[in-house]
Amino acid sequence: MFNFKFISIVFFSIASALFAQDIESLKIGIAPHSSARIIYDAHRDLKTFLEHYFNRPVQILSAKTFSDFADTCDQGNTYDLIITSPNLAYLAQHQAHYVPLMTYTKGLETIILSKTSSLLKDHPKTVKIAGQDPVSYATLCGEEWLEQQGYVPGKNLIYSYYISASDSLATLLLKNQVDLIIISLPNYLRLDQELQNQLFVVYHSSPKPGRIFLAKASKGITIEEWRNALVAFSQSQEGARHLTATKLEGFEMLEPHALDTLRAIAQKTSSRLAH
Repeated sequence: MFNFKFISIVFFSIASALFAQDIESLKIGIAPHSSARIIYDAHRDLKTFLEHYFNRPVQILSAKTFSDFADTCDQGNTYDLIITSPNLAYLAQHQAHYVPLMTYTKGLETIILSKTSSLLKDHPKTVKIAGQDPVSYATLCGEEWLEQQGYVPGKNLIYSYYISASDSLATLLLKNQVDLIIISLPNYLRLDQELQNQLFVVYHSSPKPGRIFLAKASKGITIEEWRNALVAFSQSQEGARHLTATKLEGFEMLEPHALDTLRAIAQKTSSRLAH
């Protein structure tokens, strides 16, 4: 005798699986400010929340470099939601029509590290410095400060850029391959305490604008629906866990013109991306 109840359950399960396959996943693009593993772990709660909120699969994606990530964002056809540094956010808004929706209350802070506390006080003839990418927001802010101290690229300042995690940059410093490294405060705080104890903070910037959440209308989701989803996330348990994981304190919703003051650093970013 046939078990119609069992057959119905099997049929419903198969139909649900096929339906799920037909739903196009939402793609979150996150700037490569850390390793792929750290980025995924830090944004796992956002992924989980949005999957339940929109009832569809969500992918977390990044790129090998900030430059590659910027190019993908500016094309505007890969990511539905992006989380990126302020300079790249400005470009994504003006070149690919993303809309800024949310940021963190804790701004981005830049750290410049050396092996000795007196390196710049000793006025070396040439300083070799390493950053993670020429269009990294931390790198740009660190370069700006060094130039204010009288160090001129190509004259007494030699830059190198590495596609690597912050602990790898710190290793370059300890091996005397460079004199200084530029990293963001969150990446500095992720360094092992033993590694931090061997390094000196030459410069610690005041807080600058934080990472920006931007979205565009796509896959049947409007900008207003994205805004509502992010408001809900900011008030959720998943949002609280995300803040604990990233040490970024809180969320703040943005108006469309919130990034207008970033035009100058965005233009410098755009010039570098063109070369």
